[in-house]
Amino acid sequence: MNFKYFIARRYLFSKSGSRFVTFITHISILGVTLGVAALIITTSILNGFESEIKNKVSGLVSHIQINSYNPEGLSDYENAIKIIKDSINGVTGISPLVQKEAVIRYKSVVEGVILKGIVQKTDLSTTKSRIIKGSFDLQPVDSVFSRVLVGDKLAAKLNLDTGSKVIVFGINGIPSPMNQPKIKQFKVSGIYETGLKDFDDVIIYTDIKTAQNLFNFGENATTIEMTLSSLDSVEQAVSKIKDIIGYPYFPKSLYKLFKPLFTWVELQKAPTPVILGLIIIVATFNIIGTLLMLVLEKTQSIGILKSLGASKSDVMSIFIIDGLIIGVIGVIMGNILGLGLCFIELKYRFFELPEFYYMKAVPIQIEPVYVVSITILTLFLTFIATIIPSYFASRMDPVKSLRFS
Repeated sequence: MNFKYFIARRYLFSKSGSRFVTFITHISILGVTLGVAALIITTSILNGFESEIKNKVSGLVSHIQINSYNPEGLSDYENAIKIIKDSINGVTGISPLVQKEAVIRYKSVVEGVILKGIVQKTDLSTTKSRIIKGSFDLQPVDSVFSRVLVGDKLAAKLNLDTGSKVIVFGINGIPSPMNQPKIKQFKVSGIYETGLKDFDDVIIYTDIKTAQNLFNFGENATTIEMTLSSLDSVEQAVSKIKDIIGYPYFPKSLYKLFKPLFTWVELQKAPTPVILGLIIIVATFNIIGTLLMLVLEKTQSIGILKSLGASKSDVMSIFIIDGLIIGVIGVIMGNILGLGLCFIELKYRFFELPEFYYMKAVPIQIEPVYVVSITILTLFLTFIATIIPSYFASRMDPVKSLRFS
């Protein structure tokens, strides 16, 4: 065994040494452990928030929405879809829809909603996989009743269940005696839940033909939705679509459509790791205090080592190893604690969230890159923290050290 490592280990964990230094050593290890664990847990939660919101939003509104500057909507949307498919790489889905404000009534209760008329076979939303009651069936029942999907929050407000008959008023401009809204009867075929209150409370789905008739759109659509193989290429695709199809088409990415939501996520992500990173910095610099006290306690031992022929670099290495032992043990325990708590929360979902967080439980997404980065950064800071006390120890005069008591 390397004599420097042997002596360093004896200095830290010798049973015959000072109990106070041993206690401070354990406190330093605990500080590093908690700092590493806190940073791993926090970055995993923030990554989970970002991923969960991106997945939920993109599953409901697609990656790109192409609208029209014209109030009558998109008349040549089929040709536009063909051009986009031929010109944009990575298109995984594209579908037209009609989307407008409406009013839904059940018995005496009235609510404002957004009605989305979709093509069921090509619909890009994840609503079909989020049905909690009924089925994803939008085919009209007959000439009188069409089918509609509603969110669980809206269903609770109106006291709706599958099979309930509702009336929807199609709003087209400002209602007046000369511009009365069209009325259509629907049967609730299913109830969905996304976990996003703003969607579950407002958006209802029907087939595109029913929506076109309700809003007097003829064969036109209001929107073309499309998804890409990668969210990273969304903004680039938006710029290309503007160039290839031009006016009156107006494409917008989900980042622009929900800018406040994604800005909120970024604001949460930016400062938190920095603030919690200070915990690691404080914990690693506690190692300086621990090593300085160790140097004071082992002053006579340092003098003996030097009198036996140990060089300054040997003494310095001993105390650097001491600091790194504290750091390595703290990092290992921090990783075990942080990852362990993350996996436990992933499995058992102990912590529930209020509705305004857009999800029911704390989301966790462990990124190995972040874990490795935190580990390397902590070990680097630990090494930096060991230099000052190690340098002082190496500069001690052996004669004065032997006389020290």
